[in-house]
Amino acid sequence: MESISKNENKNMSVAYLQLVFVSFFWALSTILIKLFITSIPTFHLLMGQSLSALIFLVTIKPKKILLIKKEDIKIGGYAGLFIFGTYFFNFYGLKFTTASKAGFLVSLSVLIIPIFKAFIKKEKPTKWTIITILISLVGLKLISGINGTDFNIGDLIILGTAFSYTFYVLVLDKYLKDKDYIVLSMLQLIFMFILSFIFSTIYEGINITYLKLGIIPIIITGILGIGMAMFFQMKAQRVASPESVGLILLCEPIFTLIMAFFVLKEAIFLKGIIGSGLILIALVLAVVKRI
Repeated sequence: MESISKNENKNMSVAYLQLVFVSFFWALSTILIKLFITSIPTFHLLMGQSLSALIFLVTIKPKKILLIKKEDIKIGGYAGLFIFGTYFFNFYGLKFTTASKAGFLVSLSVLIIPIFKAFIKKEKPTKWTIITILISLVGLKLISGINGTDFNIGDLIILGTAFSYTFYVLVLDKYLKDKDYIVLSMLQLIFMFILSFIFSTIYEGINITYLKLGIIPIIITGILGIGMAMFFQMKAQRVASPESVGLILLCEPIFTLIMAFFVLKEAIFLKGIIGSGLILIALVLAVVKRI
């Protein structure tokens, strides 16, 4: 029994470390996109990134793509749809708001996840759920001025990221435990590429020149921010609960804020820092109290 407990603790520690890596990859991708490729149409960007990530995974695990089963396609489709929405809202919103503000707004999904779980299971929200929501709302109001700017359309779009990611995490929580996470990662990337291609064709018109302009950043953010991030999260969530995945969002806004300040030279105002602190407090409470 003791050895089993030690193995469980070790597996959980590895899962948490993997989630921290996901957090860093997301933050780095946000900065790189803000630096180099905000001029590229969003669906073209997603198309290039998902293809880069898919090629990367197939290259390191080529036999896995042959193991795709019919029942996996439906699950991969649901997860692929929500992760597509997650990245779309994030990348599109970054065109209108700052990287540091976006990082904290996305992190609100750690509060939305337990709320939706309670709604699905028809459970009343706990005292700590209500407290963390109230704290986060005050923080959200203050964070609108983190860079001296008001809450804008970009911030609203970024909130769509938090909701889409919530559904993504809940889908994984329901279906992932007995599935091959590498196979499902590949399926998600295939669906992401197909959706990106379709929407690029309809709304942007396919233009390879867009991809050539930012080919290196697209490949880097595709492999790290989508491919590796998805690989690590899928692996970690086999043992970690949806609430534990909130650790990603505890670290991601901090990484983003630090890099945005030093790399992008984004100004940080006191009101925004206080708001960010309140959101972090709410996020810590959300994980510690397992709301």
